[in-house]
Amino acid sequence: MITLTKYESQYRTALENYPLSEEHLTFTAHPLALLNRSENTPTYNPIVILEEDKVAGFFVLCTGDDKFNYTEEQDSLLLRGYSVHPDFQGRGIAKKSIRLLPSYTAKHFPHVNQIVLGVNEANKAAQSVYLQSGFIDEGKRFTGRSGVQIAMCLKLPIPVE
Repeated sequence: MITLTKYESQYRTALENYPLSEEHLTFTAHPLALLNRSENTPTYNPIVILEEDKVAGFFVLCTGDDKFNYTEEQDSLLLRGYSVHPDFQGRGIAKKSIRLLPSYTAKHFPHVNQIVLGVNEANKAAQSVYLQSGFIDEGKRFTGRSGVQIAMCLKLPIPVE
């Protein structure tokens, strides 16, 4: 079973032993770099993807103004630094974890109505996963640290009060 959980220190050792290839690192930051940044960036919310009790992936949901590079929507989150541990790749974990985002967001960020991200134009595999998981390419492009980025958006259901 795949679950999303807020980062806690018990996951640090697994993240320290989280190998990402040079190719992966051209498209995403290493989880430890993001964790270190989150210590000084209160808008960074590190999330661990678990398969049973094992760390299978990692990403950050950011509430800061960086999201405005992707959207004008105030009530949005920026998904950044998404990765799946190489030992867990090819098992559908990416799609399953992304499909958990609406329920996770509704519980922890109830005011949010969309999640945005930037994916490198050269990263076809990630684009495919995001599109198959409900993200929409709204046609916005910009230049990021490693080339042209495609801005994508996942519209969330409006919470019933």
